[in-house]
Amino acid sequence: MKLTGEPGKVEALAEEAVVAACTLADAADPSRWSAGAVEDVAAALEVLAGALAQLDPECAEILSVVPIAATAVVERAEQAAAGASESVGARAAAGISAALRQALAAHGLARNRVHQLGAALVTVTLDAPEAEALAVLLSRRDALPRQAQQGDDDGWGAGPAETAAAALADALRAHGTGAYARVLASGQVSAGLTPQTAEAVVTVLTARPGAASRGKRRGLGSGFKGIAAR
Repeated sequence: MKLTGEPGKVEALAEEAVVAACTLADAADPSRWSAGAVEDVAAALEVLAGALAQLDPECAEILSVVPIAATAVVERAEQAAAGASESVGARAAAGISAALRQALAAHGLARNRVHQLGAALVTVTLDAPEAEALAVLLSRRDALPRQAQQGDDDGWGAGPAETAAAALADALRAHGTGAYARVLASGQVSAGLTPQTAEAVVTVLTARPGAASRGKRRGLGSGFKGIAAR
């Protein structure tokens, strides 16, 4: 990454952004925020993160959490505006995150990172083989493999990690709305799911035999679709 030391329009605009952000921070306190103001600031965070992400792939990976966090903050603000109980929601999400960690570990998927981003979003990061194994665990027992067709644009057949992410995304969508899975620059697969979807995943994993009784896991194999959408 090569940075220029010459002053220009970007430097001037960046300085204006800092001044505006400082003015906003000085004026804001918990009692003055509205759902609309939170949404505007969250949008600004996403735009700024997107601009910095253009520096290089490593910066893009570091900043990839910003849009997810911004969305979670907006959803939390909307829930508060609607009279939802934030403390109850946060405690419930924390309990779901812990249950999800335990359910994954029970199936031998111990190398995972589960994070609670507010009360509205839970993220799970796995190595590609474990993401694919989780997709198999979450698939319906009557689902038949389907070979990916050439030209698929959702990750199927693009490579082991992309195929694992596509399989996991399909499997998660069968258990709730708003779930996604994507490949990080590190090659790992990161999935985002609502607390409701996370709870459904825990229910499915808890109902199925654990790793000890299941024996060695077998993946789907690159280029094959083993998940049938409901």
